Amino acid sequence: MTRREPGLAGRRVVVVNWRDLDHSLAGGAEIYAWQFARALREAGAQVHFVTARDSAGSGGQAARETRDGIAVRRGGGALTFYPFVLGWLLRHRRRIDAVIDPACGLPSFSPLVLRRTTPALLLVHHVHQAQFAAHFPAPVAAFGRWMERVAMRRVYRHQVTAAVSSSTVAEMREQLGWTGDIRILENGADLPPADRSAALLDPATKDPDRIVVLGRLVTHKRVDLVLEAVGRAQARAELAGRRLRVDVVGRGPERDRLVALTAASGLADQVTFHGFLSVEEKDALLARAAVHVCASDAEGWGQAVIDAAAHGVPTVARDVPGLRDSIRPGESGWLVPDSTDPATVVDRLAEALTGALVDADDPGVRVLRAEACVAWSHKFDWSQMRAQARELTLQLLGHASTRPDRHHPRDRVAV
Repeated sequence: MTRREPGLAGRRVVVVNWRDLDHSLAGGAEIYAWQFARALREAGAQVHFVTARDSAGSGGQAARETRDGIAVRRGGGALTFYPFVLGWLLRHRRRIDAVIDPACGLPSFSPLVLRRTTPALLLVHHVHQAQFAAHFPAPVAAFGRWMERVAMRRVYRHQVTAAVSSSTVAEMREQLGWTGDIRILENGADLPPADRSAALLDPATKDPDRIVVLGRLVTHKRVDLVLEAVGRAQARAELAGRRLRVDVVGRGPERDRLVALTAASGLADQVTFHGFLSVEEKDALLARAAVHVCASDAEGWGQAVIDAAAHGVPTVARDVPGLRDSIRPGESGWLVPDSTDPATVVDRLAEALTGALVDADDPGVRVLRAEACVAWSHKFDWSQMRAQARELTLQLLGHASTRPDRHHPRDRVAV
C-alpha cells in the first residue's frame, strides 16, 4: 500500500544490491535490500533496484523487470556487476536523487560516479575481512580486504553510513578503523499472524526431536559443523530412546558436500535437504521444529534466528557478531563460546544442543521457551524497519550538503 510522504513522493532513488530476491544465492541481505526499496516505493518514490544478473538455471534472469512497482535492472555477474552498476549510475546520474548502497562484501562505490550533490547511504551488514580468504585466492583476498578496509572508508567518508547491528558497528570500528557516525537500521522479520502465534504455543504442535537449519548453504554458514554436532547429540539422545530429525532449508554451492558429509556420518535417513521453500512450506516446518541451530562464522544480524523465534523455536548458536545481537541467552536461545578450533566448536554446539533437546522434551518448558521466543521476535518486524528506512532516507535527502564528516564522530544513533 502506498503511503505518499512529503519529501519522498516523486523522488528518484536507486537501491544497489549485488543480488535480488530471485537470485539463486539470495539470502537475508537481499530481503533487507528489497524491504528498503519497498519502503521508498510505499512513500511514493520512483525506485530502481539495480542488481547482478543470475545466469544459473534455465535462461537466467531477465535484464529488466517491474516488481511491486519497483523497476529492476540487472546486469553483470559476480564481479562484472561492479562495472555494470557504475556505468548505469553514470548514465543516469542527472536523474538520481539518492542512492542506497548496501555493502554485500563490498559496496558499488557509487559516489565515484554520482554528482557531488547526490547523497549515497552506505549500508553495512557485517565486515568481511576474515571471509575474503575463504572465497578467493590469496592475492585477490588481500585486494578485497584492502578495498573494504581502506578504499571503502575513503570513498564513503562524506556519506551517511548505517549498520544493521551493534556488532557490525563494533567490527567497523575495530577492523576497518571507521571513525565517523554510524546509524543503526535493524532488520525486520516475517511474523506469523496473531492467531497462528497462539497455535505455536500449544505443546502438541512441536516435535521435540525435530531440528531445523535455516540459511544459504555457503562456506561461512558452517552447516558442516551443525551436522557434526547433530551426530554427537544423536548418540546421546539414543540413550533416551530418541531419534532426531533435521530439516535443512536453503540452497547453495555447499549442498553436494553437505549431503556427502551426512551420508558419511550415517545420518542420511535423518537429515532432509529441502532446498528453497515457499514461505508457507518454510513456516510449516518451523511450526513443527523444537530447536534451530546456527554455526555461522559471523553475521551482520541473525535473520534466520528471528524467523525461527517468530515460530516459537529457540536457537543454539556460536557467540559471534550478529548472532549475539539476535539471541537473548537463556530466553530465546543459547550462545556457545566461540573458538578457532572447529572440533571445539562442534563439542560446544553438541553439548548445548543436547541441553536444548532435554528442554524440548518437557512440554511445560517447551511452551515457556516458545513464549519467550515469540515475545522477542515481535520486537522486530518489516513494517517497523520500513518506517525507519523512510525516515533515514528523508534525513539523507534533507542534508545532502551537510553530511557527517568522518573526522567528527558522534555517538551512534539508532534511527
